[in-house]
Amino acid sequence: MPPSPAPKSLQEILKQRQRSEFVGREDYLSAFSRNLKLPLDDHQRQFLFNVWGQGGVGKSTLVKQFSKSAQDANAAVAYTDESETSVPEAMGRLAEQFTQQGYKLNQFTERYRLFRQRKQELETDPEAPQGFSAFVGKTVVKAGVKLGRRVPVGGAVLDFVDEETLSTQAGEWAAYVAKKLRNKDEVQLIQEPIAVLTPLFLQDLCTLAQQACVALFCDTYEQTNEFLDAWLRDVLEGKHGDVPLNIVITIAGRHALADNHWATYDGVIARFPLEPFTEDEAKQYLQRKGITNPKVVGVILPLSGCLPLLVAT
Repeated sequence: MPPSPAPKSLQEILKQRQRSEFVGREDYLSAFSRNLKLPLDDHQRQFLFNVWGQGGVGKSTLVKQFSKSAQDANAAVAYTDESETSVPEAMGRLAEQFTQQGYKLNQFTERYRLFRQRKQELETDPEAPQGFSAFVGKTVVKAGVKLGRRVPVGGAVLDFVDEETLSTQAGEWAAYVAKKLRNKDEVQLIQEPIAVLTPLFLQDLCTLAQQACVALFCDTYEQTNEFLDAWLRDVLEGKHGDVPLNIVITIAGRHALADNHWATYDGVIARFPLEPFTEDEAKQYLQRKGITNPKVVGVILPLSGCLPLLVAT
C-alpha cells in the first residue's frame, strides 16, 4: 500500500487525528460519504439523513464528521441548531455561513437584512403592543393562532392563551405594523416573513447548487422542530418553490422524525439510530486516548454505561 500523502496544513493534521479518535460510527460515516459520490439521479442516493438517540450518545459528533466529509467533497456546508429561535433566523444563519464560503445568497440576504432592520425598529418602538416581539418572525398573522403553541407572549405561553384572545392580539399586531410601515411589501415582509423569504432562499440555493453540492445540517432538532419541522416539510413539498436536486439535509435530535409526518419521504431518508458504545468500542476509544490500564478501564465502563459523552469525560 502506498504511503499516505504528507499533510499540507495544520487543518489536515487536525482532521486526521479527529478521525483517528472517531469510534463506533464508521458505517454511518461511510454511508454518508458514499452517498455524496452517487449521481444525482441514482435511485440509491439519499437526500435526507436522520440521526437520533439519547443525550450524550454522540449525535453532534457524528454530524460534525458528516460536515467534514461534505467539506472534503467540496460541498457548500451550513449548520443550524438551538441558537436560532425562528425560521427566518435559521435561514439567516445558513446564508451567513454560505457567504463565508464564497457563496452569497444575494436575493435572500438583501431581503433578510431589510427584515431584521424593520423588525428591530418596530420592536424598540415604545408604541409597540405587548408581546409584539414574540409575533415577529414566527408565523403569518392572518392565521391568528398559527404563531406556534409555545411562543412566549407578554410573559405567558401560548398554550395558556385562548384562541379568541390570541386572534384579537394578532389583529392588534397586524394593525400596528400596517400603521408604522407605509410600504406594502415591507408590511408583508414583517407579517409573513417565512412566505416572503423562503422562496428567495430557495432560488439562491438553486443557483448555489449549480456550483457545488449543498449540505444542510439541523442539529439539536428536539429543540428546533417546533418551528423547523413544518417549514422543512413545506419546503420539500414545493410550497415555496423548487428545491435543488444537488442537496443533502441532515436532521439530528433525540427523537426520530415522526412517521405520521415524514412517512412519505421514506424513499429518500437514511435513518441512523445511535446507541451507546459497545464494551469493545468503549475500550477502543479509551485505548486511542492512551487509557489501557485494566483497572481504570474496569471503573470507567460501568460508571459511564458506555455512553460516548461520559466515556470521553
